[in-house]
Amino acid sequence: MLFVQIEDAEKRAEDEEQFDKAIIEKLKAEIKKDEEEEARIASKAERAAKEKEVKRLLAEEKKIERKERAAEKAEKKLLAEEKQTKKVLQAKIDAERAEEAKYEAIEKEYERAEAVAEEDEVELRLAKKMAGRLNKK
Repeated sequence: MLFVQIEDAEKRAEDEEQFDKAIIEKLKAEIKKDEEEEARIASKAERAAKEKEVKRLLAEEKKIERKERAAEKAEKKLLAEEKQTKKVLQAKIDAERAEEAKYEAIEKEYERAEAVAEEDEVELRLAKKMAGRLNKK
């Protein structure tokens, strides 16, 4: 579930980044156009209005850049969380494997001890039989 959320967040961040880049390109084009127009503007009032527009566009560009940096930071955080989650899951898997190996070793030791006990029991019965036969003679 966390991986799905991370993937969704990454997808949204990528989409948002593409959208923001398109806006930045558009704003840059508008700024260039405005700068070219400014060179042709004769009246001070028109020039002041254009300067105000340029400042607004620059402020908008800075706002988008801050937003992009925040998205990149969030993506890095999500990637770090994903990496940590993978480490935790791997540690759990390793612990389970170690526990299983320990259980199997104990089970093998039990089976070996059981086989030795059976051999001892057979030897004991055989020894009793032999002792019984020796006593009859």
